[in-house]
Amino acid sequence: MPELPEVEALKDFLTEHLVGHEIVRVLPVAISVLKTYDPPLSALEGHEVAAVRRYGKFLDIQAADGPHFVTHLARAGWLHWKDRLPDGPPRPGKG
Repeated sequence: MPELPEVEALKDFLTEHLVGHEIVRVLPVAISVLKTYDPPLSALEGHEVAAVRRYGKFLDIQAADGPHFVTHLARAGWLHWKDRLPDGPPRPGKG
């Protein structure tokens, strides 16, 4: 599990790279990562990212005038960043 300095560094990275940009699509790679489905992840699409905040080891990506996407890195302790959207949807286990 990542420690707080790593989570803070990830928050800073995401703030620099996400705030002010539109969320084009959200596709979960594994259904087990979802703890809620209401509103659906697609509710984030089309919204601009207003802020990224850290609450302990949770990261909160706040959409302007929209929902929040809250994630916890859990035991895996990482997220993938890609500068370009993939051509198709991710394959389970390969995201």
